[in-house]
Amino acid sequence: MKYPWFMLAIAVALLFSACKKKECCNFQVTPDFILAQKNNLHWEADPSGSNILGDTITISAKSDIADEEEQVGFKIVFDGVGFYTLKANENYYRIMKTSTLSGEYTPDPTHLSSVTIISYNQTDKILQGLFELKFLKVSDRLPGSHPDKVSFSEGKFKVKLKY
Repeated sequence: MKYPWFMLAIAVALLFSACKKKECCNFQVTPDFILAQKNNLHWEADPSGSNILGDTITISAKSDIADEEEQVGFKIVFDGVGFYTLKANENYYRIMKTSTLSGEYTPDPTHLSSVTIISYNQTDKILQGLFELKFLKVSDRLPGSHPDKVSFSEGKFKVKLKY
């Protein structure tokens, strides 16, 4: 063997690289999110008030559009993972401009708005799910400045609930 020290160095390098801590199992924690297709366009919002009070869970979000703020939310009486149909008083959508209501919507009575809870980590209070919501405009501070109908489809969320 012409190069015994060279072979020994390679063996030591292989040994140390094989014993190095692997990064394969460190999963990145996904931050809270709420996203959907709003009137067939991609929409994202910041979770603004996700909480649990007794058996009622409330999920709400805010998103800036131009110089206004959209607010959307829903609540369910939580009974575990599953499908929840929302009543008219259990979801809302409104548009605010400098703390003044500029567009108000009511749930569309011809559409079955719903939330599906797909997972709930009770220890960490992390809730994940899907939602479908439709709304009809009932008032507009500047007539014609907001759409008559707003539809949230393919909605997804992950939030940490607070008490």
